[in-house]
Amino acid sequence: MESEVTPNTAGGSSSRDRSSTWTSKPFVVVPNDDAVNLPEIAAAAVKQFALSSPDIILTFVSGTRAFGTWKNEDHRAALQKGIIKIINACETWILDAGLDYGLSRMIGNAVRDEQRYRKSRKEYEMFAKGHQQQPHSRHSVVLMGITATALLEGKSDQQDPLGTDPSHTHFIFVNGPVEAVATRQANLAVELVHQTMHVLQKIPNSPSNVPDLAIPSSAAAGENVSEKLAQHEQIPLVAMLVQGDETALDMVEIYLKHGVPVLVVKGTGLMADVLAFAFEECKELGPGPHLEKLRLDMTKHIGRIFPASVADGSLENLCEKLLKCIGLAKQPDKELMSVIASSEYLSDLDSIVLPVIFAARSPSLNALPQQISKDFLLTMKLNRPNLARANVLRRDYDGVVLANNELFEKALLWLGRESFVEEFMEGDIAVHKFLNHSSLLRLFRLADNRDFFVALLEDIFPGRFSQNESFEESLVTVDLNLIIQQLTTLPKFLSMHELSSNYFGLYAHDAFVAERKAMNALMVWAVLMNRFSLAETLLKFCEDPIPMALFVSAMFRGLSGHCDASLTTKLHEQSRNFSMKAIDILDMSYRESSERTFDLLNQKFADFNNKTPIKMAYESENKFFLAHESCQIWLTRLWEGGIKVYGPTDSLIPSEAKLIISALLLFPINFWIQFDSKEFLKHQEADNAADINENGSLHNDVPLEQDDPVGRLLRNISRHGDPMDLSSPKNNETSEATLQKLEDLSLLESRLVSGKPTEPLSLNVPRKRAPPVIRYHRRRKALPFWRKVYYLWSAPRTKFWMFQLFYWVYLAIFSIAVILPSCNKTHLDAVIFIWTAFGVIELGLRTAYQARHDFPVSIRRRVIEIVVTIVFVLAAVILRRYSGLVRPLYTRALFATGLLYMYYRMISVFFPMNPDLGPTLYRIKRMILVDFVSFVRLAFPFILANLFVLQAVMYPDVPFGVETWRQGFHRAFFTLFTAFIQEIDYTPRCEATRIFNHSDTCWTGDYADHTCPTLGVISYVLNIQYWIIMRLILMVLLSALFAATMIKVKEDAEYIFKYQRYSTVLDFASRSALPPPLSVVGYLFDWIVACCARTKRIDPGHRKQLTQPRSIKLIDRRSAVIRSNESYSYWMGLTKEYYRKKAEEERERKVPAEQLKKINALSAEQSTLRGELAVLGEKLKQLEGTCTTLLDFEKARFSAAE
Repeated sequence: MESEVTPNTAGGSSSRDRSSTWTSKPFVVVPNDDAVNLPEIAAAAVKQFALSSPDIILTFVSGTRAFGTWKNEDHRAALQKGIIKIINACETWILDAGLDYGLSRMIGNAVRDEQRYRKSRKEYEMFAKGHQQQPHSRHSVVLMGITATALLEGKSDQQDPLGTDPSHTHFIFVNGPVEAVATRQANLAVELVHQTMHVLQKIPNSPSNVPDLAIPSSAAAGENVSEKLAQHEQIPLVAMLVQGDETALDMVEIYLKHGVPVLVVKGTGLMADVLAFAFEECKELGPGPHLEKLRLDMTKHIGRIFPASVADGSLENLCEKLLKCIGLAKQPDKELMSVIASSEYLSDLDSIVLPVIFAARSPSLNALPQQISKDFLLTMKLNRPNLARANVLRRDYDGVVLANNELFEKALLWLGRESFVEEFMEGDIAVHKFLNHSSLLRLFRLADNRDFFVALLEDIFPGRFSQNESFEESLVTVDLNLIIQQLTTLPKFLSMHELSSNYFGLYAHDAFVAERKAMNALMVWAVLMNRFSLAETLLKFCEDPIPMALFVSAMFRGLSGHCDASLTTKLHEQSRNFSMKAIDILDMSYRESSERTFDLLNQKFADFNNKTPIKMAYESENKFFLAHESCQIWLTRLWEGGIKVYGPTDSLIPSEAKLIISALLLFPINFWIQFDSKEFLKHQEADNAADINENGSLHNDVPLEQDDPVGRLLRNISRHGDPMDLSSPKNNETSEATLQKLEDLSLLESRLVSGKPTEPLSLNVPRKRAPPVIRYHRRRKALPFWRKVYYLWSAPRTKFWMFQLFYWVYLAIFSIAVILPSCNKTHLDAVIFIWTAFGVIELGLRTAYQARHDFPVSIRRRVIEIVVTIVFVLAAVILRRYSGLVRPLYTRALFATGLLYMYYRMISVFFPMNPDLGPTLYRIKRMILVDFVSFVRLAFPFILANLFVLQAVMYPDVPFGVETWRQGFHRAFFTLFTAFIQEIDYTPRCEATRIFNHSDTCWTGDYADHTCPTLGVISYVLNIQYWIIMRLILMVLLSALFAATMIKVKEDAEYIFKYQRYSTVLDFASRSALPPPLSVVGYLFDWIVACCARTKRIDPGHRKQLTQPRSIKLIDRRSAVIRSNESYSYWMGLTKEYYRKKAEEERERKVPAEQLKKINALSAEQSTLRGELAVLGEKLKQLEGTCTTLLDFEKARFSAAE
């Protein structure tokens, strides 16, 4: 396409016609006129090309005819890779000579390969996602050639004309001689920047615009920055010198005069090496008397690289130009020239160019807030967080950048910007002031690579979402919570109304809770977009890192069931990764302060539906977290129920026997059972609170007022001991402090009992941290005997053994009832029916209680178990009452089946708590459900085939009937356990009935008796092949599968055992204190209490204390602990310390690789130096030979003269 330019800027129609033959790309022609208006030309180019605003402009300076091969081809490939990397990262304009030669061709080849890749990628996306879907947008490629027409026509140096590179996208053809064109090329590049900025000022919604930020008074006062300079610097322009000739030096001079930074690539040869040498020597020697020496060295260097300059007398001129360029590069407040060595690091060209841009600006311009935001956005596009910290954020004294919501949104949306997100979070950006339901919806709409999320929506909501549709508002208001619930079982996790209210400052609670809610929503977005690294970064700044890590682990685990099979393993790994983070942080806390750890495990988190971390781990099937030592200790404490058995572990009487005897006989409690004092104190607190409720002054369910000192004291429950506990004073505590505590407690007691306001309390407790717990008790009393009995029978450990003991008694009676003759066990049958009925009632009531209180229980399995047991009881009663309905044998078989079920049920209920039997049961379960099922599937075709084949060949004359099926099945199936050798033996009985003549009878077998097997070669062959397959191959294979499973699940079985221990402990903790059939007494007591509460004879709080299991009351009481700001700070600090240690470990892990890399680099450098030394050695030998020859010649001449 030819651009339409004004007559005074074009070179006439003939020039335009010739340009049309050089390229078919858009172009502009600059006439050969000294009075040409370059700004107008640049404005016409910007207008006609209609290009997007650039983030950075790179102009490459090199030779036209003087371009040699690279010394190292890897460095050339690295430069090409670096250019493409910048093009893909941001809107970049590349300016060069536009020729199909030298550096322009090299850049053009790189751009051509990139365009081919984009085209293939676009075709693939269109094919994979459908023709209606727009492919992922990329930054446009702008490769603009500012080309001298003299080189295209071959008029400049009487050589063959050059062509234009076909990979360039735009051209500006400059008429005139090459020497004059060089300066115009540099001037045009600068004017393109100026004119682009003028165009952007007329387009307020330009993509390059950054939010207008207020200029601080320190930058506005006394600063005078020219408008043209400010416009120039807002679009960075960098000139790179690669090789080059005399004209390249002229272009460098023009760029330096305009304040454009120049980057010299040393090691590429020609003028780049000359300028790099001169600049470095001048920088090293400094100004003054060394100038002449520098001039001499430069002259030698130029003469060696450009020998033609010595012949035509331009050597001095080049030397002066070099000194002039070096003088222009020296500025008091900025650096306009930088030198880098040609190396493989050119692949990171963006990290080289950015410091050059920042160093080339004046401090006054760098201090402008708009410029700081522009620079930060550029570093974020190029994904250089280190440069952003070192060169941009240190200039942002007012913290304007890290408080910018638009920049924060870009950091979230763009892939791989986790380091920038971390900078924003470290800068204390208010996330709740950024995130509302609209911005959350925008994050879902604008996120990079949202294919994973769309696929998830299509799987969960079939037919509602597609790739080419925009998300509606209902996605965040309705569907998002449904997705979270399906992935993690947490309903209504996010509230869009609360999120938006917090955004506008209408806090439902306070700003801290609002920030936590916003972080939760942001974490959900990161996980649903499969942004694993971003979720890791956000976890550093979560107030509750362990529950959040468990939640994210559960989400990734849930996502694995809704994605392609290729992603399932990766998502499981991500889920395991977050699970390990929670475990590591928990382990760090446990080693520092075990009490804090147990408080966390007891804590119910409102953001996660009031679930404790242990419960979240169980519901998400996170067996690794529950297997942690602290979780197991927590379960053990709950299992013990505050009681311990006296005596050594190697006593003649086992501790379990002591526990059972104490529970049955009661009096051994005094010398065998010990009660935990901490649990006693907790109980005394509850009793005192209940007494206060009876007096009418306070209620458990009503919180105290925040301005009430007593309320504050009662709410601030400590997790680190009891500094107000008079029973255990500290060694360094004075008597005055003790007296002060007694006075404080007396005052507290009087206020609690009377309810009258008095003076505020002044307690000698630390004020900087959260106030410690104040346990209200006068003195430690001896525990009453009836409470000891109650505590003993309420402990889950006691319940376990008492339920098991009564269950064994039940099985013994049931076994006797089954084995006795049917006519002599009427009373035993009645006992079995009543006992089983009470067991079903207890199971049903316990299931209802556990379901109502959200316990870990499988309702479906419990319902099936209850229904099966009820059906068994009803059927047994009916068959026993009406014995004539069926044969007595069938009734006996029903009882035997019920007994077998009860025995197997005992294994699944009581054995999992044993540390030895529990893992073994899991191994057996795995062998049965996986290995044996696989074996059956493999063996079934062999069994079925040989059932018919062997029966047909060995018993061909047996009448078809039930016996035929029984005999065939018996032989085929039981061959798994034994071989029927007797069937292939000859017997006298059968030989007596052998048939010798088959012609007169319709008989197939060898014997007249059809029960005799027909033997022969065929029978032997078929039996032998079946026995070999079943006995020698498949059975051996089954044993191998079992052995492999035992080895494979050895470690996993321990985790599974510890994981299932949680459900078993809570199951016994929620059971009634009395086992069936005595449980009816406990239920009658509960019903009486409920009736009294309904008639308002008992306070509801007392009813809960009387009827709720004590173990559950202890859990709820522990969970009611209110957390302080110190606790949040502690866990956030612990998380950051964890990440710091992980980063340090990662650095240490990379040290060997980095050392090896440095060793290889030193080895390569040593090889290079060795080669150079060899060359120098050869030259020294030549020089020595020359000197020897000259010396001999002088000696000969001297001798001849004498």
